[in-house]
Amino acid sequence: MIGLALGFALLIMLGATGGLKKLVLSTGLFDSPPPTEISGPFITDEIRAVPLATADGDTLRLADFDNQVVLLTYWASWCATCRQTNPTIETLSRDLAPRNDIAFLLLSMDNVQENALRYLEGGRFTIPNVFPGAPLPSPLQGASVPTTYVLNRQGQIVYRHTGYANYSTRAFREWIEEVADRDA
Repeated sequence: MIGLALGFALLIMLGATGGLKKLVLSTGLFDSPPPTEISGPFITDEIRAVPLATADGDTLRLADFDNQVVLLTYWASWCATCRQTNPTIETLSRDLAPRNDIAFLLLSMDNVQENALRYLEGGRFTIPNVFPGAPLPSPLQGASVPTTYVLNRQGQIVYRHTGYANYSTRAFREWIEEVADRDA
């Protein structure tokens, strides 16, 4: 079994792509353990009211996602790690699309919005992308990219991770569904 896992890992490291890579990863041998849940601060009314601008000129706010679990990721088009992480978030979003109690939001930190939009269009992303319309107050202030937060239905930060993560794993999907189910 260890030899098989090492062989699969070697294939991936040597550049296996497309169907072969998907097949290898679908075995679950490379799934990460469930995320470590934290008991972070609650999002305040001030944070819930911060305007987040869409490319269409509309405004979203975290308050628009009340009573939903929210996965919020800070990212930028120039960030190589973001370019590896965002597709896994898109996969998770599509897998959980039938659930209306889990929402996904990409918060672009790009100074040039067109760069972010070009990247998203090229990757066929369906997750809503927003740009900060005002400075973000603490605890969402000054995050490095990529940084991903999960907020439970009550608006408490229950997950925070900076850097690469594969959010399309079975373990992460089951965990975020558990967060949504227990808070229902």
